[in-house]
Amino acid sequence: MALDELEVNVGGTSFKGVYVAVLLSFASTIGGGIWAASEFFSRLEAQEEAVQEAVAQADVLAARFNDLKELNTQRLQQYQVDIEKMQQSMDAAGVEELQGKLVQLATNLEQIMDAQKELLNLRDRIATVERTSSETELRVSGKLEQLSDLDARLNRLQRDINDVWLALDAMNPLGG
Repeated sequence: MALDELEVNVGGTSFKGVYVAVLLSFASTIGGGIWAASEFFSRLEAQEEAVQEAVAQADVLAARFNDLKELNTQRLQQYQVDIEKMQQSMDAAGVEELQGKLVQLATNLEQIMDAQKELLNLRDRIATVERTSSETELRVSGKLEQLSDLDARLNRLQRDINDVWLALDAMNPLGG
């Protein structure tokens, strides 16, 4: 039995096998399109969550960096005051106490250098987080553009489906 000889009766209306095949073809295409859109949206949501997590991490790191920067600035100011006091004391005390003050000054300078190294490490980490955040933002922008293209394609597909329905209605022998 050939496809054009097949006839299906639904509610008193008979459809040729070719029309049923065309209808099934369109239905499977629409189903595939809906599945693809669903998959795309789920992936887009996952990307959005990743971006939000990266932004939150960047904010936390920036806050920690600012806190450490303020703390180190205060330390450096206190060290500067201490150094000035030591200089005044050395001038007032004379050469006999100079050796002890120099040792204390060397200790303070080592602490300052350690604090400065810590700040430099934090600066490098922040730069890495900013770079990662920028890359993520570019990826999200690309996904949004793809989403816009998908929306346009879905609109075109909807118009095509409506046209097919209109054509099927026009071909209906009952005129309904």
